[in-house]
Amino acid sequence: MILIREFRDKDAFYRFLKDKVGVFFREAEERSFEGLNRVIYLEKEKIDPQKIHECARWACLHIFHNEDRYALSGTEAQIRKFCSCLVKSNRDVATEILESLIRYRKKAFRLQYREKILPLGIKTAIMGVLNVTPDSFSDGGMYTEPKKAVERAVKMVEEGAEIIDIGGESTRPGSQRVSFEEELRRVLPVLREVRKELPNVWISIDTYKAEVARICLEEGADIINDISGGTFDEEMFRVVSQYHCPYIMCHIKGRPEEWKSMPIVYEDVMQEIIEWFGDRLSSLRAMGYKGTVLLDPGIGFGKLPEHNVEILKRFNELKIFGLPTVVGVSRKSFIGLILEGLLKKKTQPAERLYGSLGALAYAVTMGACVVRVHDVGPTREFLAVLDSIRTYHEF
Repeated sequence: MILIREFRDKDAFYRFLKDKVGVFFREAEERSFEGLNRVIYLEKEKIDPQKIHECARWACLHIFHNEDRYALSGTEAQIRKFCSCLVKSNRDVATEILESLIRYRKKAFRLQYREKILPLGIKTAIMGVLNVTPDSFSDGGMYTEPKKAVERAVKMVEEGAEIIDIGGESTRPGSQRVSFEEELRRVLPVLREVRKELPNVWISIDTYKAEVARICLEEGADIINDISGGTFDEEMFRVVSQYHCPYIMCHIKGRPEEWKSMPIVYEDVMQEIIEWFGDRLSSLRAMGYKGTVLLDPGIGFGKLPEHNVEILKRFNELKIFGLPTVVGVSRKSFIGLILEGLLKKKTQPAERLYGSLGALAYAVTMGACVVRVHDVGPTREFLAVLDSIRTYHEF
């Protein structure tokens, strides 16, 4: 397992050394300035520590080691030099590190499907939320009539949405699952009319049911947005592999109907997400899938508020896969809890626009390519300025 971390603050690196690597607190404090570079974190068994230390010394890398855990800190040039040494004794690990660095540095992507192309990375793409459900946490019941749903889709595209994400089942905490037939009854009429009204827009279907995905792809949908990453329906990977459509793989822990009662515990939330994605991507590719996967860390999906904040803070670590990423924070409850805790202000979901923009801003600067939002117009203006600053002199 490999992680790539970046630290801009010595105190953050001190905590990492002490808590993650197990370095004694006095040494961690004395050496904490050494981590203000890129850090490669390894958990590897059956690897010769002596060779790791020899190559680190040769490359002038700072190294921290405890049992099978290693943290290597330095510039990318030093890390590459380290790998040129390590390749002589452990080609697999050296290659894995170098490939991870190459993927991590990738900035531009594109979606291509059904004669449509959507560049990602330079300009952040907006995915507009269209819930055709009676019980979604923010807009439940507002667009259950197909005519109103289509009008809403048209308005979001006019405001700047490149993707319309149609969902027929609420996944708010405590919500109950609906049948395959009921979900299709809600989604299909809207999908057909939106496809007719907006022939060139990207349409995503928010579902974890393989048969719903298959039928909607036949009806003209372009993207499957699966909150379960293929874990709720084992046939999902077969369906997306058959169509090779873009697939949003979302991390989840537990199920929506369990979140209010289940204990939600992570030792390291981002490490667990990255390991989970690695396993799921391997399973999907084993099916012969050749489309584009977009990774969504699943803000709020089996996470406590502190987990959501840490995911946003460390969002750039998802770049290790070299895949486009999606962030969905719009109007979520953790934003309301922050506003209540810091500003003593209770909010309803529709009143969390500014908080939502603040949360997605950090993720976008850390590499998020697509933002899933309810408030398309204000988000478009916000991103126009943010993207201009973020990409200035970079592309």
